[in-house]
Amino acid sequence: MNDQPQPGDFQPGDPMLLVDERDRQFLITVPDQPLTAPVKGERFDSPTLCALHDGDLLVSPQRRRYLVFKPTLEEVVMNMPRAAQVIYPKDLGSLLIYGDVHPGLRVSEVGCGHGALTMTLLRALGRRGRLVTYDLRRDHLNRTRKNIAFYLGEEMLERWEPVLADPSQQGMAQKDQDRLFTDVPEPWTMLEAAAQALRPGAVWVAYVPTVGQMSQLMEAIKAHREFCLPKCFETLQRYWHVRMPSIRPNHAMRGHTGFIITCRRRWRRGHTPV
Repeated sequence: MNDQPQPGDFQPGDPMLLVDERDRQFLITVPDQPLTAPVKGERFDSPTLCALHDGDLLVSPQRRRYLVFKPTLEEVVMNMPRAAQVIYPKDLGSLLIYGDVHPGLRVSEVGCGHGALTMTLLRALGRRGRLVTYDLRRDHLNRTRKNIAFYLGEEMLERWEPVLADPSQQGMAQKDQDRLFTDVPEPWTMLEAAAQALRPGAVWVAYVPTVGQMSQLMEAIKAHREFCLPKCFETLQRYWHVRMPSIRPNHAMRGHTGFIITCRRRWRRGHTPV
């Protein structure tokens, strides 16, 4: 009979999500030996964490209890270290659906922050899809690269091309792109670059936080001969408290975070696919 303990589901360097008894989440990295990972003033060593399984229970020396999971992409987005404002999962889902993202597409992205949308797109595009990401800040591209490699795996980088440039000034080298996603302060400056980069019928999805930005982009799209069918919306999310006998909406909700604007690229006479 083999009395050796079974190995866990985690290795040094893996991301791990701890959820405490108040449902607070802590995204940590399983440390290399002999390092330890700090959580709420306590420290956990690598052998202890590596022995755990996905969905396991961890009891700390101070008798705190944590559920342990491999983090989902939603949990990564909401808990990963960041300096730039994150695109919330409620908006990421809408961006994918209204951008009609599916495996095999050629997609360009302008503005990556720390990579929440970039990682979401890469997962949805599959093995045959390709994503090109433009950003003005090298530190954003570097952080996004690290997050892709750490949370999704190094192999994802083979399908991703980072470009340090401003497409509104320099245009995009890629032509006949299937989709364009922009998360920039002045997306209306992207109109000509978008028209040159997108194939007829392609979808452009823009994400902006304020009413002024939304209004200016909608008017610019309506006035541009290469684009049509502009529409704009926001996504609101309300959780519910379900604990008998009290069933009610939570007092707080995730309200406005940004506007999503979509439009389609018109066909133009004389267009020759690349």
